[in-house]
Formats: sequence, C-alpha cells, structure tokens
Amino acid sequence: MKIVIALDSFKGSCSARAACSAVAEGLRRVSDSLTLIEMPISDGGEGMLAALQDSPLLARAQWHARRITGPYGQPTEAGFMQLPDGSALIEMAQCCGLELTPAARRDVRHATSYGLGELLSAALDVGCRDIVIGLGGSATNDGGLGFAQALGARFWHADGTPLKCPATAVDLACVDRIDLSALDPRLARIGVQASCDVTNPLLGEQGATRVYGAQKGADATTLNRLEAGMSHYAQRLILATGRDVSRVPGAGAAGGMGAALLWYTDARLRPGIELVLSLLNADTQLHEADLVFTGEGRLDSQSVWGKAPIGVAHAAARHGAPVIALCGGRDESSRQLYQHHIDAMWSICPRPLSLEQAMADAERLLADTAENALRTFLAGRRSPPSATRDQA
Repeated sequence: MKIVIALDSFKGSCSARAACSAVAEGLRRVSDSLTLIEMPISDGGEGMLAALQDSPLLARAQWHARRITGPYGQPTEAGFMQLPDGSALIEMAQCCGLELTPAARRDVRHATSYGLGELLSAALDVGCRDIVIGLGGSATNDGGLGFAQALGARFWHADGTPLKCPATAVDLACVDRIDLSALDPRLARIGVQASCDVTNPLLGEQGATRVYGAQKGADATTLNRLEAGMSHYAQRLILATGRDVSRVPGAGAAGGMGAALLWYTDARLRPGIELVLSLLNADTQLHEADLVFTGEGRLDSQSVWGKAPIGVAHAAARHGAPVIALCGGRDESSRQLYQHHIDAMWSICPRPLSLEQAMADAERLLADTAENALRTFLAGRRSPPSATRDQA
C-alpha cells in the first residue's frame, strides 16, 4: 500500500518535515509493509524554504548562505537553495520579512526590498538560471524599488540627484527619472517564477498599500502618502518600460513585489502551492497512491484560498487517491473542504486541551491520529459479509 504524506507546518508547533515524520511514525504502527512517501510542503510563502530544505525529495539540493541587507538596512543572514538542475529557490521573508523586526520597531515607510535583489544576484553568481521566489510575509511596501537598485537600476530626484540607496517606500514619491540601462543583463537570460497567492492589484482600495500596509506599521495618514507614492512610481515605470502591469492580479503581493518582478524580470506569477508541488514533482509521487495524508494547523473556509492542503487534495484527485486531512483545529466552515477533494478531516486533539499543551504535543498527537485514521480507512475497505451469511 502506497501512502503519500504531504503536510504543511503546524505554525508555532512543528515544521512540515516534523509533521510528516510524525504521521509516518503513526502509520508504521499499523503495518511495517507500507510504502510511505514523505513530501513536506508549503503554500509558497513564508516558510517555503524551511519546508523544502529538509525534504527527502530534494536531498541533493545545495544551501548557499549570504549576508545581505535586511528590511531596515541591518545586516541579515539569508540563503537560497540551488537544485541539481541549476534552479534556485529564494524566500522573500528571509530577506525582508516582517518577522525579522519586532513589532514596536516596524515602520513600513523605511523598509526596503534591497536584500531580495542581493540574494537574486548571488544566485546568478553561482550559475542559477531558473529562479523561484516565494512571496509573502514581507515588511516592505516599496514596489521593489530597493530590489531594482540592488540589480543595477538607477533612480533620480527631479533636481538630478540620485535617490538614496537602499531606497525605501518614502522614496517612491521622489522618483523622477529611471535608468534601466545598467540593470543586470543576466536578468534577460533567466526565467523567474514567483509564488503569489493573492490577487490584489498594485494600486487602489484592494492594492498593496491599502490592504496590507497597516499590518506593516502604517497609520491612515501614512497609507495615503504611500498610496500616492506608489501610484507616482508606477506611472514612472510605465513610461520607462512601456508596460502597465499594475492591474495584473498579484501585482500587489508583498508590498508591490509582484509588480516589480513583472517589470524588472518579466516573471511569471503562480499560485504558491502549485509551484511547490511542481518543484517536488508531486504528480510522480502521487501516481498509484492508495491514500494521501495532508494538513496544517487549522482548517476552515479560508483554506480553499491557496492553502497547501487544498492544493494537495486537487493534485491527488487527478490520480484518484482519497485524501485525509489532519489539523490542530477546525470549525463548521471547514465542511466546505469536502467539495475540494478532502474526503475526511481529523483534529489531532483527542480531548479538551489547552492551546499550549496541544502545540507542545503536536508530533505525538499527529502520530496517534494518523494511526487511528489509517485503521479506520482500512476497516472501511474490508469486504462486507456475504449475502448468504447475512441471511443465516
């Protein structure tokens, strides 16, 4: 019996790798003859590299650590994965993530995406030509201004003086002239894909600033100024490139980084879990699977919007494999997931538990729940009693 185990992390409790290992432990209690494929996953945003770095399916990947510029100009340790085929995996949250700075010190006006450009340049330096960038969890709202500077783009004030480097969100309104002639020429010879699970445009009430700016430290007055600056910057880029990508779904992702990648690298924006599953060659793993386990910390109606378990369930459905989802908690709205190829959902909490206790014991609870779920699944596959025996 072949079982694929594809869980995301249980945030604050255990990594995707640890969650998959715990489930495998529980399944082996049922039978030691099972063929188990552990496939830690991520929705492509924050935590993508943590999930993929330890994946047994990417065991030959090489990790490259670099010292880069953090979101507020501080030196920050970040890295990227180089796969055997020469592609590179980069996570924006490692370079300019919101969690790199304590909440009290966050001020989106002064956050920069410069470090992401540095890390992309480092990947090009080691020969990577296909780049995958996980968006999400960023502290920035600079429309990729800092990112572009790190890759050679130059920006000037109206008086002819250059913008400061690294530039931040407050500098968007100051961009008068853009020179892309010194942009790293290698960008024209590579392929870039970015995970993007939001459909926000760059500007407007549903854009990067209005929707996400407040959680990055902006008050109402600041939001108005940043929106005006982003609109000004977009107009200057449209003149410089001849392309308007501001309305493309996902352009507003990660403080406008979606738009920046479209403008500066001609990237392709893809749903994060779709991108991660393709990196893991998931269709090969799911081929002839008898059962699939997936899950994450919580399942509810929001899970249908780009969350990893639903992506796994849709992929499993293509191969006719039933799917069991494990979670720490769920609510009544999670019943919607039955319409998205989830066949059964199990909470790992066997009795009333405090959140702290459930999180501390997550791996043991995952193992126990996986064992019980498999035993239930196998019981349902047993041949029913014969008609003759029933009549007797």
